[in-house]
Amino acid sequence: MAKSRSSVGSVVVGLDASRSAMQAVLWAVDEAIHRQIPVYLLYALGEEAGGRDDAESDTAVAERTVGSAMSMIEALKVPVQFEAQIVRSRPITALLDASRSASMICVGSMGFHHLTRGRIGSTWPALLTSARCPVAVVPRTHQPGSRGVDLILAVVDNASTADDVLELGVSEACLRDAPLRVFLLRHTHHRDSCPKPIPVDGRTVVERRVDHWRRTQPKLDIEIVCDHNDLLNYLEQLQRHITPLQLIVVDPRRPGPLDLLLGVAARAPLEAAGCTVMTCTRRQWL
Repeated sequence: MAKSRSSVGSVVVGLDASRSAMQAVLWAVDEAIHRQIPVYLLYALGEEAGGRDDAESDTAVAERTVGSAMSMIEALKVPVQFEAQIVRSRPITALLDASRSASMICVGSMGFHHLTRGRIGSTWPALLTSARCPVAVVPRTHQPGSRGVDLILAVVDNASTADDVLELGVSEACLRDAPLRVFLLRHTHHRDSCPKPIPVDGRTVVERRVDHWRRTQPKLDIEIVCDHNDLLNYLEQLQRHITPLQLIVVDPRRPGPLDLLLGVAARAPLEAAGCTVMTCTRRQWL
């Protein structure tokens, strides 16, 4: 284990005592091995409150959790470096600080939902929209993807941010030797939940960007999905046909898709698939 305490260039895991946090550790290890970078385990105790006994109890839980995560990585016997740190800070603050120098942030879906309630209130969008690196939200049912089999899905529209989603989706697909499907969003008006047809010019823009990646990565299996009413329907179809899905990449600043994927309606198909949701980051933030 490394001596230094730095998240620079690492895959950072936001640890808590949830099962999905441990699954996030496994995801981070996979990602770090692919990218040949370290894993950085970060446990934020939260701002100190209560008496000395409460503080000691919180610290004991943190130390046990970090110890379990380290033992789990060691038991994998894989070529990855890792280090850990326990800090006295709000989890959201600690993760945002770490994102300034990290390659990626990984959090468990259950711990992530806990992070967004209680003392921290409704500040969860800050992590997804303000992190300076991609953020992966890993379900408690995560299973390592099968190289060349499990799909990766990039959710895009005709906005300029589609470039960032596609770039990260292509990167993940190439790292994992996985097929990439590009889901072309249909938009709904504020007072109308019925999906509207995709404008011809919008589809053309996305197709042109996908063609660019086909030329750049000729070995990549990449196709556009545009014949479904909405994203949930497509996820349910994949589940019915037992099509493995390991990752969905989405832009954190586009309204709708991220809320949908992290909401109650999408929980069942994503948990059943063991699918991670990952947000991209904008190039100008870096």
